[in-house]
Amino acid sequence: MRLGGGNVRRIKAVLADRPEAVPHPHGDPTALPEALSREVQLLFTETSQQITALAQKCWEAGSVESTHHARRENDRLRQEIAGLKTSLASSTDLVGRLERQGEEKDRVLDDRGVENTKLAQTSEGLRAALRNAESDLRASQRVIDNLERNQGQDREEIRALQKRIEGLVGEIAVLKARSSASKLPKAPATRRKVR
Repeated sequence: MRLGGGNVRRIKAVLADRPEAVPHPHGDPTALPEALSREVQLLFTETSQQITALAQKCWEAGSVESTHHARRENDRLRQEIAGLKTSLASSTDLVGRLERQGEEKDRVLDDRGVENTKLAQTSEGLRAALRNAESDLRASQRVIDNLERNQGQDREEIRALQKRIEGLVGEIAVLKARSSASKLPKAPATRRKVR
């Protein structure tokens, strides 16, 4: 909800219609009593003066030793900086070596990733070839089963043909025998006398 315009006017009207608040019989309960407020103010002033005096003494005592101490600290810092520079050079060399090793490891990992990808592709190709070979094997087995079934049927047909041929050979032999018998000279037949 956006405040402003009519909303502000309505809020002001609601506040204007409220009854006046009854003042607290002991004044504002959150306010300090006047005597206590003066004591706090006095204590604050004294404490501020003491802190200022102590700071002044520390400053004066520090300024006497500051030059000598600053020189010692400066020498110590110079030595520390020299040591840090040496450590920095060693660290820089180490970081360079580690970066080179990291790059080499990245290359090895990339090469292995490529090899793994190729192996995965080869494996997938081999799986597909295996599936095709299994399918071909099943098809070949079906062909073999059909051939064996057809061979069985052919054997039965051959046996039936052999029996038929044997039957035909027997019939041919009978026909030959009859044919031979019909070619033999006939015995003279006696004629019947016709009355």
